[in-house]
Amino acid sequence: MSKGRPRRMAKGRSFVQQLVLVFFLVVLWVMLWDSVSIMHILTGVVLALVVTRVFYLPPVVLSGRFNIIHALNYGLWFLYSLFQASVEVAWFAFRSRAVGSGSVIACDLRTSSDLLMTLVADTASLIPGSIIIDSDRALGILYLHVLDCDSEEKIISAKEQVYHIEELLIRALGSHRDLAALKAYPNPMADDDGGAR
Repeated sequence: MSKGRPRRMAKGRSFVQQLVLVFFLVVLWVMLWDSVSIMHILTGVVLALVVTRVFYLPPVVLSGRFNIIHALNYGLWFLYSLFQASVEVAWFAFRSRAVGSGSVIACDLRTSSDLLMTLVADTASLIPGSIIIDSDRALGILYLHVLDCDSEEKIISAKEQVYHIEELLIRALGSHRDLAALKAYPNPMADDDGGAR
């Protein structure tokens, strides 16, 4: 009887994860059409079911924890950074001095979660002035191109921003393992190569 219960719990958890995935795919579909109608919702549900059955991907493992205070902290920081970086990039277009050359930097993340790595990459790319160009999932390394990053100080600042994003996301929804890695490596820039490991 004890063997059957974990199996039922795993099936129930898998069903809930699939339901959440279908829901967000439908939301994405409706957002792409830029209008809410019964037809868009129904076609979104059909397409979401087809996508989740035909293009099967390994399930995203959720940590099972969510801290609303840290999530709000992340959201407010993101909005502030978005505004600040937008003003800075807009200033590059108007100033008389040429924009400094960009740099490609590698950030060795502390998390091994696919979800957190994706969220860090998305956040870093959404903030103007930087974009993720590659990632090494096995090693947990993100490679990003940063605009006007032609000095050692600017490279360090860009890396610190990525590690700060990672820290905010780990505190908001990372697993206990991610929190332990955050505690073990509070300052990934302390290493000579700027990596966490």
